[in-house]
Amino acid sequence: MFKLPPYTELKADGIYRYRRRVPVKAVKELGKGFLYRNLGKTKDEVLANWSEAHKEVEGLFEQAKQGAKIEAQVFAKKDEREKVLHLVEKHYGKEASEMLSAGVVDDNLEHALMGLADDLSGSIPRKTEAMLYSGKVPDKVITMTFLLDLYRESTTVGDVAKDKKSHNQIERIKADFAEALGTVKASKLPFQNITRADANTYRDYLLARISPNSVMRYKNTVNASINWYVKENGLDHISAFTNLLVKGSGHTKNDRLPLSQEDVSLLNDKFAGSSVDAIYKVLRDTGARVGEVAGILVGDFSLQNKTLHIKANDIRGLKTLSSERVVPLSDTALEALQALRTGKEDDQPIFDSYARANGNTALSAILMKHLRTVITTKQKSIHSLRHKMKDDLRNTGCDSSLADAILGHTTAGVGSRYGSGYKPEVMRQALVKVW
Repeated sequence: MFKLPPYTELKADGIYRYRRRVPVKAVKELGKGFLYRNLGKTKDEVLANWSEAHKEVEGLFEQAKQGAKIEAQVFAKKDEREKVLHLVEKHYGKEASEMLSAGVVDDNLEHALMGLADDLSGSIPRKTEAMLYSGKVPDKVITMTFLLDLYRESTTVGDVAKDKKSHNQIERIKADFAEALGTVKASKLPFQNITRADANTYRDYLLARISPNSVMRYKNTVNASINWYVKENGLDHISAFTNLLVKGSGHTKNDRLPLSQEDVSLLNDKFAGSSVDAIYKVLRDTGARVGEVAGILVGDFSLQNKTLHIKANDIRGLKTLSSERVVPLSDTALEALQALRTGKEDDQPIFDSYARANGNTALSAILMKHLRTVITTKQKSIHSLRHKMKDDLRNTGCDSSLADAILGHTTAGVGSRYGSGYKPEVMRQALVKVW
């Protein structure tokens, strides 16, 4: 006989095995009181297999420990209703949890809940234990924080950049809401408890830090989330943020100024030969949005027709349905794009550096960096090229609906939704006067 390693025993059938008692706190996670591993019939087999068996069992213990720790953290974050339902589902299954949630508790479930309360007594909060004994859970409280999270999920569109922007805005609103009104009103009380006075307090808190227009955007998101939830659930409730006034908000003609011809001449020289020169030329000669140009594919522009088809793809979506359009390209813009398509397939992006999530943000930053070296007026930006195109079309006598079609603006009226729109040849006639 040789000295057996720790946790090793010889069975009656002559096989050595590793036998380990499971710590009490890990029994629930592992579902058993002992763990066994066969080690073999000989000394050599035992010595060869023991280390691996010991390592595996220790790993299971550590995994159970971490699992219990994570569950405890998750459990601590739940409200009393969620804690009870979580415990019932864990021990008796989802159907039992759903029955309790719906208030359908027969004798069998009632006895099971009382038994569970006895088994867990001392290891769970007294309030949770009392609810198990009673066989009842309170109605779910829809807080402002929870409602905003639901709204974010409902408005997720699958566009990485847009979804990230929405996520960040919602998180900012939640943080501001808690700071302005307190965590109790933000995360504990029903959203219906938010009053007009609370809405005013939230608005004034934001106005002390950000511009009125930014406050309006945040306020509109809060109001939209409440109205969405009320409509989805057939509730009778009027949002406290409805028609909330934000002094100083609203667009004026001086919010964003168009570029002058002198400005454009300076930009022509500045962008010439730069890495974004082709992009600048397309923006200048089409009035397209930066995001629209950042995501164009080789197959989106036609050398034969001298046009660019602006449409949604896997790189980016579009702002509105009317944003999809076919616009004529100037010879200058076409030549710049043609030089970048060599060796590429139709489904490949023209501008590789910006064909990604948030690529339009990076592109806008690069364009603005160039622009600010020659144009310092704050009301003028790269987006002002779009404003300039609008003004130029108007000043050359272009019909407003045709200008909207070129720029991808939504045109009011039922008639605008009929037919296939203006032909590129008609758009070209208007744009040639601008070029």
